[in-house]
Amino acid sequence: MTLPTVAVIGLGCIGGSIVKALPNDVARVRGWSASPEDCATARALGYDVPGTPEGTLADATVVVVAVPVQAIAEVAAIAGREAPASATILHCGGVQSRDALHLDEVAYARIIGTHPLAGSHESGFGAARADLFEGCAVSIESRRSAEEERRATWLWSGVGAERIDFRSAEEHDVLMALISHLPQLASTALAATLAAEHIDAKSVGPGARDTTRLAGSSFEQWVALLQAQPAVLDSALARLETTVASIRNALERRDERSLRALWDSAREWRRAADPSA
Repeated sequence: MTLPTVAVIGLGCIGGSIVKALPNDVARVRGWSASPEDCATARALGYDVPGTPEGTLADATVVVVAVPVQAIAEVAAIAGREAPASATILHCGGVQSRDALHLDEVAYARIIGTHPLAGSHESGFGAARADLFEGCAVSIESRRSAEEERRATWLWSGVGAERIDFRSAEEHDVLMALISHLPQLASTALAATLAAEHIDAKSVGPGARDTTRLAGSSFEQWVALLQAQPAVLDSALARLETTVASIRNALERRDERSLRALWDSAREWRRAADPSA
């Protein structure tokens, strides 16, 4: 039986991890990146990296567009032209709404958002890991066809995802603003506050290190995501500001009851997210 061909455009942390995670007996995998360094690194490790995106897309069964959100529309157009008409085209963007991605009608009709809730504050093929998606959840656009659903589920299950959620692009973007973009900004704000207070980073304990881990992400990784949905992100930030204000007010009034209620709510949520914590 001929194995399906998976073409991955973008060999950063997400795309590179797909290339590394798909077993050779499950699919033929090809990858390409606009980064010569990432291409060279992948080739040196024995992965199939053609010289052009067109060569990567030829005969593809599934195309995965794993590029920054500002490049998805351009790459989707190339994939739509060069990949077989029968190919399923997926993207891994942290936002999925058509307007945020600036997709034209043709590209929107071909490409489906499939966002894995996994990643790293590091970037490039060097940050890719074969186990990156082990146990993760993936949010897939609910407008998919039956065949797109089958192939998307096959792909993400094949690289280790354990949960597949189907939701609209708009629902996805609101959720990501709260559980992905907001934690990044909160971590960055905390690290910036400690830096402004001239705290020696080497002197802090695991609490400060853990809560500021995301602050190690590069600005280039995030700027387009943060600008893609300004109203949605503003609402998420407003909610965080309200919670911080509630903590300040409780501390100022020595309102232990209100502080405990907020504390217990947060503790219960965190334990549900990670029972071992």
